[in-house]
Amino acid sequence: MVIGIIALLSGKTGEIIILSVFGALTLYIISMIAVIKLRRKEPALERPFKVPFYPVFPLVALSIGIISFTAMMIYNFKLGMFYVGVLLLSYILFRIFYKK
Repeated sequence: MVIGIIALLSGKTGEIIILSVFGALTLYIISMIAVIKLRRKEPALERPFKVPFYPVFPLVALSIGIISFTAMMIYNFKLGMFYVGVLLLSYILFRIFYKK
């Protein structure tokens, strides 16, 4: 709540919402890729929920996610580059500090 109030008072709520949309789209894309890869890698794995009309629905959702992410990048290029930069920095820090 405190972070939300600070965001509102900063006058940058629109930009914060756009960044959260980038995050949501990234999660949608990653989850659809994970569903497709897991079904191919472990087809006999027991699943409590099966995606209806597999692989059509995950591929359609993946396509919509990629198109939406691309449109967001086109119309919000500066914020998109900031988001990609934060992702790259996070990945680099993960590779540096994560020990197996």
